Order: sequence, then structure tokens, then C-alpha cells
Amino acid sequence: MQVRTSRFAFLATVACCGMALFASGSATAWGKQEPAPQWALYAAKTHTPDYAKDSSAVILFDEYVESVDSQGRATEQEREAIRILQPQGRHQACEVAYDVDEKINYFREWTIGADEKTYQAKDTDFIDEGAEEMGMVKDVPILFQTEKFRIVHPPAADVGATIFCESEELLPPWKQEKIWGIQTGIPIVFEALEIDLPAGRAHSESWHRYQPVKASEASPNQWRWEIKDMQKLDLRDVKASPDEDALAARMTVNWGDAAVDGRENQWHALGVWFTNLEAHRPDPSPEITAKAQELVARAPDFFARLTNITEYIQKNIRYFIVERGIGGFQAHPAADIFRNRYGDCKDKTTLLISMLQAVGIPAYYVAVDSRRGVVDPDAPSSYGDHMITAIEVPAEVKDSRLQAVVTGHDGKRYLIFDPTNERTPAGNLPSYL
Repeated sequence: MQVRTSRFAFLATVACCGMALFASGSATAWGKQEPAPQWALYAAKTHTPDYAKDSSAVILFDEYVESVDSQGRATEQEREAIRILQPQGRHQACEVAYDVDEKINYFREWTIGADEKTYQAKDTDFIDEGAEEMGMVKDVPILFQTEKFRIVHPPAADVGATIFCESEELLPPWKQEKIWGIQTGIPIVFEALEIDLPAGRAHSESWHRYQPVKASEASPNQWRWEIKDMQKLDLRDVKASPDEDALAARMTVNWGDAAVDGRENQWHALGVWFTNLEAHRPDPSPEITAKAQELVARAPDFFARLTNITEYIQKNIRYFIVERGIGGFQAHPAADIFRNRYGDCKDKTTLLISMLQAVGIPAYYVAVDSRRGVVDPDAPSSYGDHMITAIEVPAEVKDSRLQAVVTGHDGKRYLIFDPTNERTPAGNLPSYL
């Protein structure tokens, strides 16, 4: 499962290229060449604070506006201003992630250089890259993936320059949540999130590693959160630190089914969303049923039946990422996975649930993150990068080999198992989980 996060990121591998001196009236694929907007000129006057002077760059201004229609579909706008303070900051750039069910309405960039001249990025300064090229997926085979990143190489990006980016994107219809990353590796002077909801539509919010900020209501059901002087997340001298996404402050706002009161209710709503998304995906085909029953035919007990099926999937279903649009969250049908003999984490979980179902063992999806501390019990969201399985253990089974067992609120016991991992047997969990 891929991670779905903030739409803009700071890229460590983007080099500056091409100086496009502002020329009025020259058309590009992303809009006409035009003067820097007033918000950018205003942001350019922001003083570099003392706490940012040892940083490679500083974000002067970063604002998201989510405009939600009556069906819950959002259009997202972002405006961002970044000042380069040291040569190491010249790699700073903006990017917009998009997929087959999204649309970039516009994406523009200007630079006010150290020479105080204004430059605007041309269409040749924009490139498209996939997740693998971006370094977001490491040591993982990708067979097919449709998510892309539109990246701008800012002209005249050098020490003393300020980069301004603005974009508008129609988000996918299924996305009814904004995960707002409010802390990065460089400081932020001012940042804001605004969400404009239709009358009567509720929202819920949660915060990770940051004291909640009270929203102001600009107009009926239009909510705005503002944060000033966010310190950078600096882990250079922190030994054995958790992942940055576990430590960085973030906020999640949901305007979908999870927009309910109470953390337990919000998590439950997210669980129902995932369950509905995967509805009928694990339905066993005749071939799956026949193979599952063959595997357990001579198994003397629950552990043996479980081991035979889990080992079959570990040894015979290759790990490959095949994702298109909502496929970043939704598995392929079990019959396809079984026939093709490959799939990603949610696919392997789907086939495991299917084969267990064929022999009368209930099992369920568990969305997690392989990095400790990223999933926060106090911050319900779909944020995560992995899918594993919860296998119901019969009440009469008392087997010391089943170590990774939890008891649910319903009193039933569940074995937590990762079918993606090829070496950890049923009963245990790999170290990263």
C-alpha cells in the first residue's frame, strides 16, 4: 500500500535548471507568463527570522485551501513561498502529486532572484516523475503504478532568492481527508489550512505531536487553522531516532464518514471505509477453494492448517506493486491474484483472507505503517504504508506458538500476521511490526 500524504514536498534530488526571465504574454502548458501575484510580493517582504538563519532554507508562507462540493469532492489550492538561505538549499522545489482520478488545473512558479529580478518557470522547467524515480519506494519491485509527481525546477534558484509556487488540483472523489504536514526539515514562518464545506457537512480533526490549534470560522462552515513560527525537525544528531513521519507534527481533517465525535468512532468509521473498499475482493474462486482445501486436508490442528496456507502464499505469491488510482488502497480480486501469482501487501492479505475463508477461518484487513510511531492512536487517519492480516483464533485453541495474538473489544482473539514477509512464520511478527 502506498502512502498518501501532503500534496507538496521538498525534494532532495532536484537540481536547478534553466533561467527563464519573465516575458509577458508567452503561453505555457500551465498558464500564461504573467507577473508574480500579489500574495507572492507580500510574502517576499517577510523578514527571515533569527531561528532560521542556520537552515538551508525557510518557508515564509504555506497555505492550503480545500473547497469541498456537495458530494464531498475537494479542490485543493496551495500557495507557498520558500527563501534559499545557503547553497544546500538550492535543491528546494515544489511538486504536485496526481493520479488517473485527479486533475491539475494549474501549477505555476515564480522566483524573485538575489538580483531582485522576477523570473517565471516555463513549461520546460516542469517534469513528471513516478514514485520510484522520486526515491519514495526503495528496494520494492514496481510492475505498474499510475501516481505521478509534477516537479518544477525553479529558475534563478540561488542563495538569496525566494521561490513562489501556486497550484490548484481536483482531488479524487474518494479522498475526503486532508493530512496536513505542518513540520519539515526547514522552519516555517507562517502556514495555514482552510476548509470550505457545504452547509450541513461536518468535519473532524486530530493532531499528532502538536497542541491542537483552535480554528476560526471565516464564514458559515468555512474553517481556518493558522500556525506561526514552526521550528524545523532536526534529527542530525539524534541517534537511533524514529522515522521523521513519526516525529514531525501533523494535523488531519476529515469531512467524510470519519467526521464523527470521538476517537474510537473515527477509527471505526475508517475501518468500515477500508472494509467497504475491499468488499468481495477476497471472495474465493473455485480454484482458490480447491487449493486451500488441498493444503489443509491432512493438517492435524489449527496451527498446521494456518501454517500450510500462510507458507503457500509466502513462497508462491511474488511481491509486485500494481496500482492504478484508488488501487493505492484497494486490492485486486483474489481470483486475479491467485491466477497471476503476484501482488502487493494488500493483495497478499486479500488472497490470505480468501484462502482462510475457504476453510472456515475468519480473517480481516489491518491497515498499518511499517515505521514505528507513525500511526497515532490519538490521530485517526488513513495515513499508513502497509496492510497485514488479523486471523481469528478459535476460543478452544491454546497454542504457545501463536505469539502475536491480541484480544479485541469483542473478546475474540486475533493473530496478527504479515503475509508480505517471506521469512517470518505464522505466530510471529517481523521486527518492523
